[in-house]
Amino acid sequence: MRRMILTWLRLLGLAVLLAGCAAAPPRHYSLAAPAMVQAASSGAARTPGAGLLLSVARIPVETERPQLVVRAPGRDPAVQVLNDSLWAAPLSDQIRDALALGVSHRLGVVDLRRLPEAQSQFRSIRRVDVRIDRFDMVWGHFVALDADWTDRAPDADHVRLCRASVRLPADDGVAALVEAQRQALGLLAALIADAALGQPVDLQGKTTVSEFGCT
Repeated sequence: MRRMILTWLRLLGLAVLLAGCAAAPPRHYSLAAPAMVQAASSGAARTPGAGLLLSVARIPVETERPQLVVRAPGRDPAVQVLNDSLWAAPLSDQIRDALALGVSHRLGVVDLRRLPEAQSQFRSIRRVDVRIDRFDMVWGHFVALDADWTDRAPDADHVRLCRASVRLPADDGVAALVEAQRQALGLLAALIADAALGQPVDLQGKTTVSEFGCT
């Protein structure tokens, strides 16, 4: 009898070990734009001697982890940490890179974070500091971004304070949420660039942007 029990325990341990080996590895996700978009942006016309220093000073504390965090209304728990879905790089770095790519492309300037050794060669530098107050991914519904930022134009005495809220629908699935959040960051980058250029933004009829303004 004892021998039979030991045999079953060994078989059970082997089954658990095999199940662990067969578990699917986690998937990694990135907010980076497709390679074709990045290549087009890098080849865009630039203003000689003009650069951008864009930083992300803060993101929501609950999102500062390798795993994707989603909200799932009607489920328990309502906030889920997806251990099998990981960010390919720290989220704050990905947000910064996505915004810097979009803003620098629209302004026709160089993203100086990628050229730290060459910053002294640029005579005209715009400094933008962004704080992300909301980075929401709601399962099968929408993604949302709330952000405020300061914008100091080259040689400007006054620092502008701006704020925007962006919301986009999202289909089911992790990949759909990430893609929608990538598009939301693209819209936020466009708003940051529009504010820098002093271009008016008409929010009437634009359901994707619920708030935008600068002081």
